[in-house]
Amino acid sequence: MKWIQYKVHTTTDAADIIGELLYELGIQGFEISDHVPLTPEEEKQMYTDIPADMGPDDGKAVLTFYTEGDNAPEEKEFYSTGSSLRDAANPVQDGYQDPEELVASLRSRIADMQQFCPFPDPVITYSVQDDAQWKDKWKDSFHPFRVTDDLIVTPVWEPAPEIADENDTILLIEPGSAFGTGTHETTRLCMTSLRSCIHKDTRIMDAGCGSGILAIAALLYGADSAFCLDIDPSAVTGTLENAERNHIAADRIRAIHGNILEDSAAIKAECPEPFDVVVANILADVIIPLSGMIRPFLKPDGIFISSGILASRGDDVRRALTANHFTIVEENTLGEWISFVARP
Repeated sequence: MKWIQYKVHTTTDAADIIGELLYELGIQGFEISDHVPLTPEEEKQMYTDIPADMGPDDGKAVLTFYTEGDNAPEEKEFYSTGSSLRDAANPVQDGYQDPEELVASLRSRIADMQQFCPFPDPVITYSVQDDAQWKDKWKDSFHPFRVTDDLIVTPVWEPAPEIADENDTILLIEPGSAFGTGTHETTRLCMTSLRSCIHKDTRIMDAGCGSGILAIAALLYGADSAFCLDIDPSAVTGTLENAERNHIAADRIRAIHGNILEDSAAIKAECPEPFDVVVANILADVIIPLSGMIRPFLKPDGIFISSGILASRGDDVRRALTANHFTIVEENTLGEWISFVARP
């Protein structure tokens, strides 16, 4: 299917204004790319690994949006917003829209707005995109790889890996829209630590499960059961689907939608018995407050594995764990990342 990709190059100050104009034109979704630092509230919503460095804020922003390309030659149905005046002024409706007309209409609205709120003229470009060429392109860089001595992660679209032998366990994964392929250093750190502390009676909690790769690895290692949670509903669906792909019995894994920092009491009610292991591959700014509230979820002799931590933030997490009476028994680093294994 063909799409038309538009890019509006402007300033960070004008980005929201242009966004409002796009809404008026019927564009219901767009992405703003800039180097403005995330607010604490925004970071709370990034319940997973984020880029280590966004770069300095240069005052520039790019709005990206899409409209449907010219895919169907047949006559299209008439669409109305309910107002003949609005229909006449609104070139973005169902189906194909001429990109030159859309750009001209946007420029006209921008010129009107600049009379009241001056900002530089943006640079507007567009190009035709064919999703057949790019929608699965990311898969080209995801191939089977060995995580530990006896565990190999394999994407579902790849054949059985040649690197496997009879002693290896194969973990099939479909990342989907939820993060977590295992290739990221922080995930590898967690999986390596999990390997040494999983036994047949181990009950594990995965806070911020993503695709469920850590919980599923623990179950394949022989853990008894896994309780997973994530603030992204698609992560819950993806985790259960990946568990089924790996022939994990439904009574061994549970996944719910929730934020442990904001809904700790409600989540504790869902799992009244403490866990042998809690793993959190999130962010330093989430792990720091989490270290002060995770104890009720852990057995007295339990293990708390935390990762997703930039090495530069290691001291902050180390202090938080110590201040909350955890004993750090292991620290591991890989690339620019660090993980901790601690006991209450």
